[in-house]
Amino acid sequence: MKKDLLVVVDMINGFINEGPLCDTSIQKIIPANVDLVKQFLAEGKDVIAFRDVHEPNAIEFEFYPPHCVKGTLESELVDELKVFQDKMLVIPKNTTNGFFTKEFQTYLKDHPNLSDVTISGCCTDICVFHFAISLKTYSQTMDWPLKIHLIEKAVDTFDASFHSKKGMQDASLQMMKAAGILIE
Repeated sequence: MKKDLLVVVDMINGFINEGPLCDTSIQKIIPANVDLVKQFLAEGKDVIAFRDVHEPNAIEFEFYPPHCVKGTLESELVDELKVFQDKMLVIPKNTTNGFFTKEFQTYLKDHPNLSDVTISGCCTDICVFHFAISLKTYSQTMDWPLKIHLIEKAVDTFDASFHSKKGMQDASLQMMKAAGILIE
């Protein structure tokens, strides 16, 4: 029996509502993410939600400002998705890429019948991109005909003086499409 999975990446306060990497314009994708979660849960499908959660001395802070520190509101799911957390597998990650977490690797091993993965969340060009490309590379390496769908209206990234939202969004979507990820 084939299995579908929804992976919601970093729909957390630290990128959407508060903190040094926050861009409140990302709030516009919350309704699309809520709709996806509701749909997958209503159909009895699995939902994984990654949360950026860092120790205060995380190596990642050499490259990004300290953000989403463990135990802060920044590292929590946005309220609109938090109401579903007891029905999802919520996985904390101390990196940009949730693919390498022990919990996700266990999920892959435990679900060899996984046929389709749908991805949503933020940030499109960092955490979403790294996860999607890693999953695609893994499926190709394993000769696993896994279909990976990215819902364009349910992903977004931030704007900052060092980070062009539109440029990074467009480039990352193009690179994922070129890698065989289905942009819908």
